[in-house]
Amino acid sequence: MTSTIPAPGDSVPFSIFVSQPSTEAYEVRFSPLAQPREAEMDSTFLDAMKVRHSVFIIEQKVPLESELDEDDTRSVHWVAHMSDGEDNTSLMSQQAVGTIRVVPYPQPPHPTPGGAYSIIDGAVILKGRWVRKAEEGQADSRDPVAPPSYKTPQSQLEYLQATEADHEAEHLAAVGPDRATSMHDGKEPYVKLGRIAVLSSFRGFRLGQYLVQTALDWIQENPTYFDKIDPMAVAATASTKFNGLVCLHAQVQALGFYEKLGFEVDEGMGTWWEEGIPHVGMFRRLDLSKKV
Repeated sequence: MTSTIPAPGDSVPFSIFVSQPSTEAYEVRFSPLAQPREAEMDSTFLDAMKVRHSVFIIEQKVPLESELDEDDTRSVHWVAHMSDGEDNTSLMSQQAVGTIRVVPYPQPPHPTPGGAYSIIDGAVILKGRWVRKAEEGQADSRDPVAPPSYKTPQSQLEYLQATEADHEAEHLAAVGPDRATSMHDGKEPYVKLGRIAVLSSFRGFRLGQYLVQTALDWIQENPTYFDKIDPMAVAATASTKFNGLVCLHAQVQALGFYEKLGFEVDEGMGTWWEEGIPHVGMFRRLDLSKKV
């Protein structure tokens, strides 16, 4: 799929698509550059993991074993390249420089406001909670009624290890209906953009915008794609069909970027932490009656 967004100079972005890649051969103990079973993997997905490794593991210090998760095999992915020629055969075009994925419905429950999560053995696990520090005269700072927001300074927060009650609440949320937020009723199916990453040396080429727009265009053109290939998606839309609702879990430092692309912060979803990085939920609805 080709975007209409131009890159500076003579360089033009293009992307390669891969649907629901197998991750069986991927060893989370090794970097994507040193996979012992590389020959058994989809090369495009491996390129996506190389970009993610550079951005999330090297730059943002996310643990190596936390990058691959259970959503990767259900998702569709794009890997961006830059070309300085129309035939996409230049040496530059052989390097993967960006990636994005779309995760189909059904989605896991909305994160717990203030929750601190890590990926362990591919699953997202609640490790603790960030709460507001008790102010003078307050008896308890652990009141879940007023969790911190992304605007709360880190100096005003304290970290608490997750308790059995916290894990029980997470379990109940996973087996019951999702909680309603400001922009989601807790029931409507939605897809989620994720793992959006661009190599540091290629930032400034508007590749992040290109990747997000590529994914949004694809969703608008293929609104029933997952219903045709994913039994879980079919079950999720048995009573309520997908109607163009798109979510992303945005790092707080990237809010301005996503707002320019039409996404709005869902204040009711709250703020939570993934591998120590604060996140918020954002939504945008696509008009599926309009073809791109």
